[in-house]
Amino acid sequence: MAIEPDAAARTRIAALNEEMDAIYFADRRYWERGQAVTPEERAEYQRRQDRLEEIRKELAQLRSA
Repeated sequence: MAIEPDAAARTRIAALNEEMDAIYFADRRYWERGQAVTPEERAEYQRRQDRLEEIRKELAQLRSA
């Protein structure tokens, strides 16, 4: 069982969740464009996916600490 995170960890978790929400919103707009996306948009999408992976790892660490 994980220990209740302290105030700093809870604040960081909230910030990461907000960032994930923003990424999800941007991704939805990207997906809606379908085949009309540009190479720059594809690269930005990949950067967001990489950032999501970083966020998930950090969240896992914060929640297990």
